[in-house]
Amino acid sequence: MIGSLVLYSLMLIVVVWSIGKWKTINSLLVKLGVQKTNLIKEIWNGLLYFGVLFLVSIIIEDIMFYAGFQQDIAQMTKILTQANVGELLIVLTIASFVEEIFFRGYLQRKTNLLFASFIFSYFHVIYGSLSEMVGAFFLGLVLGKEYQKTNNLFAPILSHFLYNLTVIVLMFGL
Repeated sequence: MIGSLVLYSLMLIVVVWSIGKWKTINSLLVKLGVQKTNLIKEIWNGLLYFGVLFLVSIIIEDIMFYAGFQQDIAQMTKILTQANVGELLIVLTIASFVEEIFFRGYLQRKTNLLFASFIFSYFHVIYGSLSEMVGAFFLGLVLGKEYQKTNNLFAPILSHFLYNLTVIVLMFGL
């Protein structure tokens, strides 16, 4: 848990440092990619892309399952079910917020969609699951496309949060 908090802190430091000078929290948020916009439209985009994320996730898991990666898929479930409440809260809240700021708002803007999705996928190596990395790559593509479409981080953060929440609820039957 401490390692995750340190990593997310470093990611935010890199992003804020790269932005340079900012005067208000509002100006910082704008530079991070959170724009003032129609909130209802952003919520609908977030819900729509959450559905796409969930569908892509099911397709990737099915492909990996039928390709013989059953034990690999089970690895992710094992890790999450062994997590404590603090770790789950980090995954649920901080991860979706910081990862979208870093991977979409910073890295994708500095490089491109494919590179940012690949690095997003690589960060998921911590789970020790190839299927998790493959899934993260495709989910990164969807989140990156959502960011490109909306030109705002609000919807991808919402989609990512809802996706993480759904995974946790489904795993724990809450």
